[in-house]
This record gives sequence, C-alpha cells and structure tokens, in this order.
Amino acid sequence: MIRKIEEAIKRRVAIGTKISYPKLQQEMMMRYDNQRAIDHAIISMVKNGDFEHQESRKILYRKFGHSA
Repeated sequence: MIRKIEEAIKRRVAIGTKISYPKLQQEMMMRYDNQRAIDHAIISMVKNGDFEHQESRKILYRKFGHSA
C-alpha cells in the first residue's frame, strides 16, 4: 500500500517543484483512504531523499536526482 502511495506521489509532484504538506495529504486522501499509510509514505520519501522539508515542515520540495 505504501509503495502504491509513493508511486502516486511521484507521479503527482514533478521533480524540482514544491507542494504544501496539507495539500498533498488531502489529494492522496481522495485516492487512498488510509491516513497513516499516506503519512508513512511521505515520511519515508523524506528519509530516502526524494523530498525535503522547507518552511518548518509546511512545504515539501521534490529534489533532483532521486527519481529512479
């Protein structure tokens, strides 16, 4: 489930763009009904280096080079 959500997030957010954390959560909640899985997927993507927190964790920035 978490892998599916990660793939959906990667399709939704282009490399080099920013999105607000609540907006991304809301959009994923429309597709998937599991809030914990969505949060876990976002946190794991931050740990893996796909995303970077900005502006005291309100904004997520999709970084370059981790789109494999």
